[in-house]
Amino acid sequence: MPHTADQLLRSLDPLAHPQVAPTVAAFARSLSDRQLDELLADLDRRGPFERRLAALAAVAGRRTEWLTERLTDPDPVVRGYALRSVRLLPVPDAAIAAAYGGASAVVRRQLAKAVLAGRRTALAERLVVELRSTWGEAEAARLLPACSAGFVARLLPELAHAVSSLGVLTRRHPTVLLDYAEQQLPGRTPELRSHWWQYHADGLAVTVDTHPERVLDLLERYGPAWLPSDLQRQLGALIAVDPGRVLRWLLAPERSAQPLPAGCARSVLRRLAQAQPTEPAALAALGRRWFEQRPGEFRLLLRELPPSRRAAFFDAATEGLDTEGFTAPELLPREHRWARARAEAKRLSAAGRDWRTVLPVLAQLPVAEARPELLAATRRPEAGDRAFAWPLLIANAGRSGDPAETARLLALCERLRNEQDPVRAPALTALAELHPRLFGPADVDALDRVLTDALEARDASYRTRQAVTKLAVGVLREHATEAGSPLLAWALAALERITGQLGNVDLGALHRTLRRGQEHQVLAALRPWLDSASAVADHRLLFALTRSLGDRAHGMPELQQLLEQALQHSDDAAFGTAARLWLSDPRSRDARVERILALEPSAVVLPPVEEVLTTRRTDLLDPLLAGQPPHGRFVKPGTRLRLPDLRYAARWLPRQQAAAARLTARAAADTTQAVHARAAAIRAARGIPLLGRQLALEYLDSAEVVLAEAALAALAWADDPARELPVLLARADGDRARVAVYAASRAARYAAPGQLAEQLGGLLTGGKVTTRKEAVRLAAGYLPPERAVELLRLAYLAPGQHPDVQAAVIAAGAGLLEREEIWALFGAAATDSPQTGTALLRTRPWQLAEAHRARFARLVGEVCRTDQPDAAVPALGQLATWARFAPEAADVLPALVTDLTNRQTWQAAVRTLTALAGNDLPHPLGGAAPGSVLHRTVTGLLASLRAGEFEALADRDLPARQRLTALVDGLPRPDQPWIRTNLAALAGLLAEQPAHRVDVLLGLVDPAAGTLSAQLRELAEVCADRPALAASAAARLSTRLGRDRLPDAPEQVRPVAEQLAADGGSATGLLAVGLLVGLGPQLGWPAEWRAVLRTLRRHPAPDVRDAALDVLTAAE
Repeated sequence: MPHTADQLLRSLDPLAHPQVAPTVAAFARSLSDRQLDELLADLDRRGPFERRLAALAAVAGRRTEWLTERLTDPDPVVRGYALRSVRLLPVPDAAIAAAYGGASAVVRRQLAKAVLAGRRTALAERLVVELRSTWGEAEAARLLPACSAGFVARLLPELAHAVSSLGVLTRRHPTVLLDYAEQQLPGRTPELRSHWWQYHADGLAVTVDTHPERVLDLLERYGPAWLPSDLQRQLGALIAVDPGRVLRWLLAPERSAQPLPAGCARSVLRRLAQAQPTEPAALAALGRRWFEQRPGEFRLLLRELPPSRRAAFFDAATEGLDTEGFTAPELLPREHRWARARAEAKRLSAAGRDWRTVLPVLAQLPVAEARPELLAATRRPEAGDRAFAWPLLIANAGRSGDPAETARLLALCERLRNEQDPVRAPALTALAELHPRLFGPADVDALDRVLTDALEARDASYRTRQAVTKLAVGVLREHATEAGSPLLAWALAALERITGQLGNVDLGALHRTLRRGQEHQVLAALRPWLDSASAVADHRLLFALTRSLGDRAHGMPELQQLLEQALQHSDDAAFGTAARLWLSDPRSRDARVERILALEPSAVVLPPVEEVLTTRRTDLLDPLLAGQPPHGRFVKPGTRLRLPDLRYAARWLPRQQAAAARLTARAAADTTQAVHARAAAIRAARGIPLLGRQLALEYLDSAEVVLAEAALAALAWADDPARELPVLLARADGDRARVAVYAASRAARYAAPGQLAEQLGGLLTGGKVTTRKEAVRLAAGYLPPERAVELLRLAYLAPGQHPDVQAAVIAAGAGLLEREEIWALFGAAATDSPQTGTALLRTRPWQLAEAHRARFARLVGEVCRTDQPDAAVPALGQLATWARFAPEAADVLPALVTDLTNRQTWQAAVRTLTALAGNDLPHPLGGAAPGSVLHRTVTGLLASLRAGEFEALADRDLPARQRLTALVDGLPRPDQPWIRTNLAALAGLLAEQPAHRVDVLLGLVDPAAGTLSAQLRELAEVCADRPALAASAAARLSTRLGRDRLPDAPEQVRPVAEQLAADGGSATGLLAVGLLVGLGPQLGWPAEWRAVLRTLRRHPAPDVRDAALDVLTAAE
């Protein structure tokens, strides 16, 4: 057994990389304490490879003190082993806390992960307190998952905004977040609740797995209108707990547009479908909503229901709705589908609809009923018409499920021989969509005619070839386990012919469609064709089969043997494919790569072989790193070879790393190559420990800009990026700043705070603006808050400082608001320049501690008051969100709107006012009561209107009226009680402005409310003696009703229309017409509604009669 470092290194030389770690660990455990200490000291004095071996040996030998001293080692691998020991060994808590002292940003993050992995709760709680005062809240919050539940519960209200991953925290303490939610949500407005759910969604999604009932309780009491995506993905788990509660939650009016989460809709819908027996009415109501608003989800839900329950569900969900546009009738039971199709075809024909509208409906009927019309359409003179009809004819036969009908269809397909490709391609595409089980052995000749006609067609397109390929692959997959099947033989022969034209074939994902074990039957059935193809060195079917079987191919010795044989009898291209497929099994690739190299040494340059050599079989790597790999099939004399993949060079032996460095140095210096290829060599070398850095340093000052910039970029990825920071920053103010600055940004993450602060100081007040801005960001991101604030103040207050640099200070300083000194800069930024004002607005309330939000909101209000529109307009856009934390910030709004000399920001102020009107905010910020922001604005505008200012001037006309119109037009829909209250109060304010009052009253009309008659009569009173206003109101009423979802009980609306029609007044009659126009077509014009229309056509008011006559219940 060797007892020296040199002997250990010699013993590692012939080993592959996976063998190195076990060998070193076993060796370290075999030594005495004194011998191990000597070995560690010897290795630690050497290069990166040896130091990393020392760290591994220290972990195996449990040398706690040695590892503790290297918790912040510059080498990432050595440091990684040391941090791993925090979990495995009794590393003192004091040493870990001390390591935080001068640690870089990267090391601090790694230390936090180590504390979490080591479950050092007491240390974590101590560090949270210390780090919060020295490094800020974000740094402290990172350690919360390692703390006790009680500690987290106390601090979460103060630090929630700084937690970067609530999911990690909640996995440790699920109930803490739920308790926090129950404290936070009750007092919030709906908008604030939505923001809260969005911000905390990743953590709440975790709690669904452990406490689904509590999450459901929160959703029911305080849920958002729009479920965040993280929680959407957990809908299935919630439905499994209580489908009825979830259905009722989804059916709430404010969630009418909630989509299903991408990627998991099928699982969610499957659970919903399973809920139908217990919740039929609720599921039908959801289906009705989706049929109207999200037809894709409706089709998927219908598909997941058992066929026996689909008809009842469909009828209940679509009762009273127009189902003409339903695009998946094949999901319905046949009898139900046929009855619907007959009725729909009869209706469409009676209405004189175009044949293109009627034919798809007829195609849903039984073959005997539909085929005559479909056949006639395939003989129409226009090619486009025939291209439309053929897929319908083929799909109709397919829906029958009768192989005999499919046989007759194939006979009809002989006509495609003489068709144009624009007709042939869609027909063959439809044929390929038929289920392969519909084809029988007797159809082989017909299938072969179809294939031959398609491939021999003069104008055969790519789409046609793809269609016949899909057809053949489908037949092959259906009959792949049936040795001797005529259809299998046809499919294989077809693919052979197609491959001759397309060059390759894709059998699809057989590993997803075959039952477990069937892959062996497939191989047995195809073996004769595989053997005959192999005899002529044609391995395309073998490769296609292997690819289609995926990981199942790894467990098929016969197939693997065929791949090995293909290596011995193949051309160069096939050899590469065979090597890649044969090496895809991770369990055997290490041994197989050696056999490949024994067969063909030059295969060392093939990508799949190279990947194994560079990552695992490093003992076979030397030929690849030689100046000239072995000549052979893949390395010809004089061939210029590409560099090997150097991403894993840290795993290699020092001599191999040196050989790789020589190759990259030669490539970088080769002036016969393009300069970008040389630059790529410099960048690739960064993976070689120590030597890659040396190569980059050689080209730092190259006259070739591309090479110099590649060297700068590579230095940021060196073994110790912090060591390169002075070099990078020295070039941050010169011609290479565009690369040096961003390379320095990465290096700064690895720099100790003291080193970084010293080097950033000189960059903040002079030089390129880009450099100064990046220096600001680095100071704010990687320095202790106290020191960061000092440097940011220095940068902001520097004489003649560029506004963009000041803006960078404000944008970066939002995370430093715990320091009072930074607030003075923010106060100045609100009014200093448009750039600083806009930068201030990049901060969102949820990024700040709750204690800072009111103060910050007042700053936003100050930006709104400035005479700089570039900052004031976006500030007004955010004021509705911020003002809830400091209502006085919104006091600026009435003045901005009613000051008729302000022509720059009044529109933005109006938008903010209308946004506030849609929120349930307390007086005076919300509502329309006297003294509220909205009330003061409207009364101010009405006063200006009464004064008659700026009427019909050359450059202005009634500005106050225009502003009032903009405000009324922007009011929110009354879908919440508080919005209805606000609009009703506003309508009362507008008594002297009938047109604007009508606009507001129209918004309040609710067909589902029991007050519809009173609402419309109030409208009619306002429109009395104003026929134009009444006609306009009626037209807008009909448009809105036609656009909105049908009320749940539309039959309650008809009596109101009858009352208005019988009233005899012109305004009430026109509003009755509006009701009919809005709802009649959606309901299919029932007899009772048509009776009301006839009454209105005999109304005493001519305007009403004319309007009613313009309404038609059926088109000619």
